[in-house]
Amino acid sequence: MRIGELSARTGASIRMLRYYQEQGLLEPERTAAGYRIFTEADVDRVARIRCMLSAALPAGVVGKALTFLLDGRAVIPELPEERERLAATLQGELDALTEKIAALQHSRDLLATILADVRAAAVGPGRPGDPGQADRTAVLKAGPGLGRTAPAAGPVPAAIVPGP
Repeated sequence: MRIGELSARTGASIRMLRYYQEQGLLEPERTAAGYRIFTEADVDRVARIRCMLSAALPAGVVGKALTFLLDGRAVIPELPEERERLAATLQGELDALTEKIAALQHSRDLLATILADVRAAAVGPGRPGDPGQADRTAVLKAGPGLGRTAPAAGPVPAAIVPGP
C-alpha cells in the first residue's frame, strides 16, 4: 500500500509517517519510481508507534522497543545485560512520565481551586485580588505553586492580593 492509504488506515498524517521513517521507526520499500510501499504489518507498527509516542517515549526509545517487539528478532533480548539495559531505559521513561503526571495533577488542582473561586465569586471587585484595593501584598511564585510571601529579591510577583 502507498503512504496515503497507510495514513487513512492508521489516522497518522502523511507528514507523521514520513517523520517515523526519518527516525528509523518505519522502513518502507521503494518502487523504481521512488514511491513508498508499506505492508499490512506496517498498520500495526504505526499503531504501536503512536501508542508509545503518546506515552511520551522519545523516538529513540520507541525504536529500541520496536526492535524487540515487532522486528522478527527476539521478543525480549536474550542476553541479560541487554534486557536490563532496555528495562532500565523503559523504567527511566516511566519514572519521568510519573513525575510529569504528578506535576500536571498539581496544576489541575490549582486550576480547579481558581475555577471554584471564580464560580463562587470569591475573587473580583471587593474580593481578594481586587486591584482597586490599596492594601495589597505580593504573591510570589515559589516553586511549582503560588504562595503568599514577603517581597524578596529574585522572584517576580505573579499577582497582587490584599494583605492580611
